[in-house]
Amino acid sequence: MRVEVVAFVLGGGVGKRLFPLTKDRAKPALPFGGSYRVIDFVLSNLIHSRIRKIYVLTQYEPRSLEQHILEGWSPIFGAGRYNMIRLLPAKEGKGSGWYTGTTDAINQNKRYAWEARPDIVNIFGGDHIYLMDISQMNDFHMANNSDLTISAIPVDTRLAAGKYGVLVIDDNSKLIGFEEKPEIPTPMPDNPEFCLSSMGNYTFNMQILIEELVIDQHKKTTHDKKLISSDPEHFSSHDFGYDVIPSMLRRQRNIYIYNFNENTILGAQNYEKSYWRDIGDLDEYYKANMDLIGKNPSINLYNPRWEIFTRADSMQPVKYLENAKVNESLISNGCIIENANIDRCILSYAVKVGNGASISDSILMGGNTIGSNAIIKKVIIDRGIIIPDNAIIGFDRELDLKRGFTISPEGVTIIPRKYRF
Repeated sequence: MRVEVVAFVLGGGVGKRLFPLTKDRAKPALPFGGSYRVIDFVLSNLIHSRIRKIYVLTQYEPRSLEQHILEGWSPIFGAGRYNMIRLLPAKEGKGSGWYTGTTDAINQNKRYAWEARPDIVNIFGGDHIYLMDISQMNDFHMANNSDLTISAIPVDTRLAAGKYGVLVIDDNSKLIGFEEKPEIPTPMPDNPEFCLSSMGNYTFNMQILIEELVIDQHKKTTHDKKLISSDPEHFSSHDFGYDVIPSMLRRQRNIYIYNFNENTILGAQNYEKSYWRDIGDLDEYYKANMDLIGKNPSINLYNPRWEIFTRADSMQPVKYLENAKVNESLISNGCIIENANIDRCILSYAVKVGNGASISDSILMGGNTIGSNAIIKKVIIDRGIIIPDNAIIGFDRELDLKRGFTISPEGVTIIPRKYRF
């Protein structure tokens, strides 16, 4: 059956826990995996799922994200009545303004869905790393005659306890309850060791979405959770997860949960199945990048049947000069590596590594110059940073803090953008 779909990608989050990397860029615009930006993953998933009407909502520090979309994705995707990717920035004016939450962002742009008259509307975050055939989730939604379908990932109940919100379902995968970071999570009906946590990706019946947006729009805006909990029919923070979905559940809407573990993509191996990362903080961002390294990574960037599309910042080939040694690393276009050691690293575009340098367990975000004999370990170096000759970074915590670097809870050193030695 032919199903018309419109997709909204939420790309305006501040990402404060990723400061200083997100101090002057939107979280979805972060470089990732050497050659990509974070938002490339959700956009590639949509295209491979044959969803061709896509709106990207921007707000916080949108410039780099907008440039990436306009210069990279518009030529890839084309433009027309049936193929379209469009930016929808928050704007000033009557009936519009700064988005106060995820629901408000969609509400201010609901006419774009209404005009297209789709059967269903996908609302996906632009800041997660995963591969997914979204059409399978949409098929599940239609088969269950669902008002709303939420994609969820199974999480070990011991890990989820006190940390994750838990979706409670019946034997038919219908949502019957929601637990906010419970100490004893309710397990899945067929798997007592795992519970379900929302991925923040939604498939809505279009008419139901419009009705719910109108209901939420007329509630008073507040971010006081105690006030919302005491009177959810009159107060809202305008967020899908915290406000709209619980409201729909109270009114007994048909809400179903799609198990992400059941999703398959073309060309994937078994060990790639069900990988999803919310890069919510510096350590999660670092670990998600490092997951790409090795012989059998969790996400295969070389699958020709599920390519991750992007805009390449450099077309020049990589150059290794005499005695360069590179082990288990991703090296992007335009990099030049002299007689240096690179071990378990990710180098984005146009990085130059000088003679005698040693870099390990690190992420270089592009346009960097690493001086001769520099020694670097477990460091994220933002774009355009120049490391002087003989510098030692990532070994002396007190010295690195004194320099003005950020150090994550798990010991990753971050050199912020525009830093000068």
